[in-house]
Amino acid sequence: MKSSSIPFMNIFLRCIFINCFLLVAMHSLIIAREGNENDSDNQSLIKKTTELVDDTHHLLSEQISSVSDELDSFFGEERMDGDFNKSKIRLNFITTFDDKGKATYKTNISVSLILPRTQKKMNLIVEDVKENLTDDDQSDTGGSQKQNKVTDTVTESTLTAALQYVIFDSKTWTIDTKTGVIISAPLDPYARLRVRRSFYLENEWESRFTQLVRWSYIRDWEESTGLVFDKTINKQLLFRINNGISWQKKTQLFSFGHGYSLYHQLTSNKALVYFTNISGIHKPKIHTSGYNLGVGYRQMMYNNWIFSEITPMAVWSREKPNENFKQTNVITVKIEFIFGG
Repeated sequence: MKSSSIPFMNIFLRCIFINCFLLVAMHSLIIAREGNENDSDNQSLIKKTTELVDDTHHLLSEQISSVSDELDSFFGEERMDGDFNKSKIRLNFITTFDDKGKATYKTNISVSLILPRTQKKMNLIVEDVKENLTDDDQSDTGGSQKQNKVTDTVTESTLTAALQYVIFDSKTWTIDTKTGVIISAPLDPYARLRVRRSFYLENEWESRFTQLVRWSYIRDWEESTGLVFDKTINKQLLFRINNGISWQKKTQLFSFGHGYSLYHQLTSNKALVYFTNISGIHKPKIHTSGYNLGVGYRQMMYNNWIFSEITPMAVWSREKPNENFKQTNVITVKIEFIFGG
């Protein structure tokens, strides 16, 4: 555990830096406005001030993004698997206990392999099929932990194999496609397009907008829109707001969700996440279908590739808008192995 004086010193030094920066900027602008006989010097001062502002914005944006990426990477968030320059295999063994102590077991696998001679623009993806398009996002509405999803989803016990092609990838824009087949009886070919845009806002806020469209022979057309806001409190704390809405042509159903998460990095190999979410649908009328509230504890067991996770959670759900919510308490235990990356 880091000393409590470290965050205070970081805040204190940052305040000094910002105050100095403002004084330098104001001083440069005042000088630039004085007199007309030194126009070239004034233009140079304004240009330097503008460059200083841009460099400061870039530096703060990098710090905000790095905190978010580090915590997501530690918690095994799937959006971090979207690093198209790395091959990775992720294997999860998940056990869920209900109120009565009954256990259910599940195994998830995700493989991403960079194909040679493709300038790292094409990957081979083999993973458990994502029934809901929000799961296929690999982004910001949750990740490896089901409780962080802003929509209720189910993962089937079948695999999908696809080629992922990276059309464009930069710090703020990502555009990629997947074309493959869901290995089931019968085989279900599918294609998916994803566009993501990141924004760096004021007061250390970062936003990510994600738009997905997917088609498959059996599931038909699906669409999903997500908007996430991250607030870096310090190097140990990250506050996240999740928003999502999805639509399926086959069911003509809109699903929506909204959630809050607070990530707390305890040490370099231990972390907590506190979360609460609400989900709903629009048929027979717009109504809330469920809530959840819980906390997840994750620890690195060995050398950055074996992780354990335990998540107690309370869930309130209902099927119809006129029904009362039913509470269910569950505990999820997960062992995760990560190879590569």
